[in-house]
Amino acid sequence: MSLKRSNYLIVVAIDFGTAYSGYAFQFKHDFDKDPTKISAPQAWNGGKPNLMSYKTPTCLLLGKDMKIHSFGFEAEDKYADLCMEEDNKNWYFFRRFKMKLQEGEGLKKDSMIEDETGKKMPALQVFSLSIQCLMNHLTKLLEKQGTGVKNDEIHWVLTVPAIWNDSAKQFMRTAAEQAGILSDNLDIALEPEAASLYCQYLPVDKFCTQKGQMHFGATPTGTKYMVLDLGGGTADITVHEKLRGGKLKEVAKASGGPWGGTAVDAAFFKLLVDLVGNPAMTTFQKEQKYDFLDLFREFESAKRNLTATTTDKITIKLPVSLQELCKATKKCTFKECVEKSSYSNQIKLISDKMRFDPELVRDLFRQVTDKIVDHVEGLLKKSPDVSMILMVGGFSESGFVQDVIRSKFQDKMKMKVIIPREAGISVLNGAVIFGWKPEIIEARVLRYTYGIKTSPEFNGDIHPLSKQFYINGKPHCSDVFCPFIQVDTQVENGHKIMEVYTTLRPFQVNVGIEVYISPDTSPKFVTDSRSKLLGKLNVTIPNPTQEERHVIVAYVFGDTELHAIAMEAESKIPFAATFQMIE
Repeated sequence: MSLKRSNYLIVVAIDFGTAYSGYAFQFKHDFDKDPTKISAPQAWNGGKPNLMSYKTPTCLLLGKDMKIHSFGFEAEDKYADLCMEEDNKNWYFFRRFKMKLQEGEGLKKDSMIEDETGKKMPALQVFSLSIQCLMNHLTKLLEKQGTGVKNDEIHWVLTVPAIWNDSAKQFMRTAAEQAGILSDNLDIALEPEAASLYCQYLPVDKFCTQKGQMHFGATPTGTKYMVLDLGGGTADITVHEKLRGGKLKEVAKASGGPWGGTAVDAAFFKLLVDLVGNPAMTTFQKEQKYDFLDLFREFESAKRNLTATTTDKITIKLPVSLQELCKATKKCTFKECVEKSSYSNQIKLISDKMRFDPELVRDLFRQVTDKIVDHVEGLLKKSPDVSMILMVGGFSESGFVQDVIRSKFQDKMKMKVIIPREAGISVLNGAVIFGWKPEIIEARVLRYTYGIKTSPEFNGDIHPLSKQFYINGKPHCSDVFCPFIQVDTQVENGHKIMEVYTTLRPFQVNVGIEVYISPDTSPKFVTDSRSKLLGKLNVTIPNPTQEERHVIVAYVFGDTELHAIAMEAESKIPFAATFQMIE
């Protein structure tokens, strides 16, 4: 542990999830005695009793003045009440907005996002206020316990999916800083790494053990295992190898997709659209918010109880408002719509209860689990020496999901499948340990090729004529992607790539370097569809002169974020270098 890190009194981890968010913390003396002695508040309880958990829904409610009213279950319930009173028009309600950082081109510094009624706010402000809500909750809890901790005595850890790019990580870092977290006191932890780290410390009785299963932390050095982190929004998958001294290294780059628990909710929503029509469901979602939230809370309970062998019918209460909307738009009752549909043998309506054949609900899950299984199979073909799968994340707590993974990979392929009993908070608890011991992850695999835009002399054999332009009468090629490190490279923590840049004019104050990324090994142009501007590195030159100046930039890889260090080539004097996300 570094000297600076040893001076912190407490580490606080924030798991900002798609569906649920929460935090956990640990004081230094507790970590020294038992790294698994981690505190997580259980004050998020709300909704139905069997939905009580260490996390709360990722929902933010702001008043008419755009100030925080509430977060989580409280925000959900308050907004539902406002909808019932038809007093929600001037309030701001944001729900499950984290996936916006992964959709399309992702969120940028000046991006706007819409609330449930279409009102827009800066995305950065919405994320920042949500983080602030979690921070405020912690502050009140510590005050209640009589624990006085200063801001600079707290080391914060913010979790993000490993499949996110550097722009998304920088967006979250900026949001955390705007919420009041000191930049030097903040680490970004990758979710599957955090969970993997936590499970190294767990005793065997903390796992969903099966006959003959060994203690996960006691697996021998050299063991390669897949971390299958299934959360609310994403499946985040990577491969780790155990090293000596309890350290880990990533041996296959993180991959995955939008195959989390919310994808099953989306499949259920589509089923209802098939029954009552899109107009009815759209109106139901927007205008009957209380009933909508209650319906999907019931479905959440049903999801948690489903297994591969469930035979009992699954009962969910049907809101009267949805039945009325169905009759108004479809000109027939909900029961008649079911009887006319392809689901007539799998759904029965008894009074105000929908009775589902469990196989139908399993089919909703399979729309997601089939994609997970296909992806894992593909990864295992590339890494045949992987001997076990570690399942973590909230979606991994689903009995049906566990049954699917065990059936496919344990029963048929004879791999060990290991699941901690509290898979949903493995990431959160592991992030706390990561805050104390970030160096335990010794190496990572790059998900992208990194490079800059250059303009070499034009070569008609390899350069298209459309890219030709002239500098001082000589033909050059524009927009050429010049890589300085390639995708799939395994880099140890602190791995440096040195690049030299030159000023272009006398008394130049700073050098601006645009950094691009691509998932391809040898990208040709920064304008290619798979190439993306990551951000701009601004290097400030002290004491600018008329002479040409040479700047050395060291790009530092191996951490969870990209860092850069700049210095003058001749004097080796460090410069200020800041990496800015794209606007």
